Amino acid sequence: MSLLRSLARVSCAALFVALLAPSAARAISMDKASTIRDQCEISIGPDLIGIVSYMPDRSRDRYCGEFPATGRIILTIDLIAERLRELPIEVRIVKEPRGPLSEEDDLAPFTVAYFAPRLYPGGAAPVEHVFEESGNYAAFISVTESSGAKRTTRFGFTVGGWLQFYATAILAGVFLTGMVFAYWQYSDAGVKGMRRKRL
Repeated sequence: MSLLRSLARVSCAALFVALLAPSAARAISMDKASTIRDQCEISIGPDLIGIVSYMPDRSRDRYCGEFPATGRIILTIDLIAERLRELPIEVRIVKEPRGPLSEEDDLAPFTVAYFAPRLYPGGAAPVEHVFEESGNYAAFISVTESSGAKRTTRFGFTVGGWLQFYATAILAGVFLTGMVFAYWQYSDAGVKGMRRKRL
C-alpha cells in the first residue's frame, strides 16, 4: 500500500503542475516585461518603447517574446517617449535561422514583413503578420531623428515553442500513466490477497 500511496502522491503532484503549466509559461514569457504594463520594455537609444503582443485567433492572452504556435500575431509598439510620436517609425520582421542578426547585416533575404516609416501620433504602432513557420524571429524597430540620424533596436522572439504548447498535455499524460499503474498494482495485490485467503 505504501507504493500505492507514493504513486498517488506523484500523480497528484503531476496534475497540479499540469494545471499550473500554462500560467507558469506565461509568467516566464512576461519575465522580460514590466509586470504592471504586461509588456516588454526595450530601449531605442535614450528612449523607451513597450511591446504588447497578441495572438487574437487563439486567445486573449498577452505575450512577450514567446509564442506557443504559428498564426496571426499582432505586435503593438507602445511609444512611451512622447517625442517618438513625432518621428517616423519603421519596422522590419526577419527570420533568424542561423542565430541572431544585427542591423549591420543584410536583412533583405531574411525579411518576412516590412512596414515603411510613418508617424504614429496616437502613440501605438500596431504591426500584424501571419507566421506560417515556427522558429526564431526578430523585429528591427527604427526611428529617424529630425537630423536624419537613424536609431534601431532589435526585439527577438520565438514562434511555435512546442514544449510550452504541449506542456499541459505531457504532464496530463504522466498523471494518467501514474493512475493506471497505481490501479494495476492495487488490482494485482488484491487478486494475490484473495488467492492466499482461498488457500
